[in-house]
Order: sequence, then structure tokens, then C-alpha cells
Amino acid sequence: MEANNFSLFSELYTNYYQVVAKILQECARRPLTRRQMEDIAREHGYGESALSLVPQLILGAWPFLRQDKGSPGTYASALKNPLFPQPLTRLQKSWLKALMSDPRFCLFFTGHQLKELEEALFDVPPLYRTEDVCLFDQYGDHDPFSSVMYREHMLTILDALQERRFLDISYLAKKGGLITRAWLPCRLEYGQKDGKFRLYGMACTKNGRQRMDVLNVAKMLSVKKSPRIYPSPVEVDPFLDQLLCREPLVLEITTERNALERAMLHFSCYQKKVERQKGSHTYRCTIYYNKRWETELLVQILSFGPVLKVLGPPSFVKQIQKRVKNQALLMANMPP
Repeated sequence: MEANNFSLFSELYTNYYQVVAKILQECARRPLTRRQMEDIAREHGYGESALSLVPQLILGAWPFLRQDKGSPGTYASALKNPLFPQPLTRLQKSWLKALMSDPRFCLFFTGHQLKELEEALFDVPPLYRTEDVCLFDQYGDHDPFSSVMYREHMLTILDALQERRFLDISYLAKKGGLITRAWLPCRLEYGQKDGKFRLYGMACTKNGRQRMDVLNVAKMLSVKKSPRIYPSPVEVDPFLDQLLCREPLVLEITTERNALERAMLHFSCYQKKVERQKGSHTYRCTIYYNKRWETELLVQILSFGPVLKVLGPPSFVKQIQKRVKNQALLMANMPP
């Protein structure tokens, strides 16, 4: 069957394919035992990969290995040539061409890389057009993705993330003041609703303490690499746990109108716990959130209507009630 006849990406170069390729690559370097191959299969595949793939290789069903004479019980690659390359199908090229029309795409590639992609895909029709997709329930003040300065800042941040290198950043604070400080970039996050990239950067105070700041990339006026490199990766989650509200948000979600599935999608970026209520068709969802995202979370909850009920905390319930009353007054005063 020709590769171009496949209609789904998952049918090409699947995880099983990648596991077998990894085993063959290792066997080409040095003979491996069955246990070593099983360890590779478990590390790079699924739980059953070792049981289903390794016997096919060592029992001869797939004639890619041979027993090594110099080391009994080990296997070497029987391939005479390196593993063949993995060319893209027409569908994959078409999908990639469609992604290139997204204004965020260029933020992750240099000008030379973008030119190479454009030349390689110049005669490939896009799988879809940007105007074919209608997005709703989003803010209109997205980051300026097409700005040259914004793109340069993003590329610098991405390099520093890989190198664990500090950045000297001049940042426009909320009250209009300018902050210039060294931050270690630890995580880059994108908000689908507000269309903004945020950088989690670790700052070191004079007394040696460390804290995690959240910076909007669009508010960075200057981003420069520092010669200072941090020796080890930084775990961001412990810092973020310190910023969570003491009282989590507690919701009751019904099963009507796919409410549970929609809620899990909307609140996927939050830490949460979901439990089914005994004797009812409702679920109890506990969400742990950062205080700074409270307004956005409030708007998301209101968009669900009656299929979602806020049980606590009392301060959040009051905000919901106030918003609903204001909306009712606004609608009552609208002209017929």
C-alpha cells in the first residue's frame, strides 16, 4: 500500500514503528540482549510494546536481527544499510502548509528556516485556510504576532529556555513603570482565550531567595541574553502551587449537553479534581487556581449557563451573583 493512500497521520510512522527503529539503531551500535530490547520498548512505547514487538524481532518473523556469534544471547542488526528516511505524505505537507498561514507559526522559526519551508512547499495546497476557522469566546487584544520586535523576543526566549540562560529583560509593569531585571526563563505558556504568550521566569533576590514571575511577552521592551547559565532544570509547579488560592473553586456539573466534556476542555489548564456524586447524575469539580486568573475563570463559568453551579467559596459565589444581576438589569433596560 502506498504511503500517500493513508488518510490519517497515526497510520504512518506510528509509535510501534519508532520503537522498532530505536531498537535497530541501538543494535547497529552494539549487540543487545532481549531484556535490553524490552527496556527500550517499554521506555519509548506502551506497556504492551515489549510483549508484542521484541518476540517478532528475535524469533525471526521480522528478519531485521541476527544472533551475535561473539556474545551468546545477544542480537545485532542484520540491516546492511541505514534506516530509510521518513518522507512526508501529501496530506502531511498540506497540513504543514496550512499551519504556516497561522501568524504564530513564524514565532518559532528563523527567517532562513521559514524560507526553506516556503520553497519546499510552494506547490502544495493548504489543507485548510485560516478564514475557514471561526473562533469565538475570545478576547480581541491578542499579542502582536506579526511585530518584528515581538518575534525577535520570542526567538531569544526559546534559545534561552534550551540553554537555561538568564535573560536581561526590560518590562512594562501594570502601573506603567519600567522594570529591568534578570530572569531565568522556565516555561512558555499560551492562553487560547486571550491570545497571549506568557513567560514564567525565575528571579533571584538579593538575599538569595527565588520567586517565579509571570511576564507577558508583549510587554517586554528589551530582551537580551545574559552570560549567566543556571546549572540545572527548574521545576515550575512548586512555585506555582504557592500562588494558588487558599480556597479552591468548587463546581457541580451536570451531564446535560455534554457539560462535563466541555468543562474538562475549558478548564484543562487548571489543577483540578473531579468526583462523581453518588446517587445523582452530577459531578463535583474542585479547581485550584491562581488569583490573577480569577476574572477569566469567572467569565468561563458564566458561559456554561444552568448546566454548571458554583458551590463555593462564598466570595466567588457573590461575584457570580453580582454579574448575573448586572446582566439581568442590562437586559431589562434594553429597548424592545
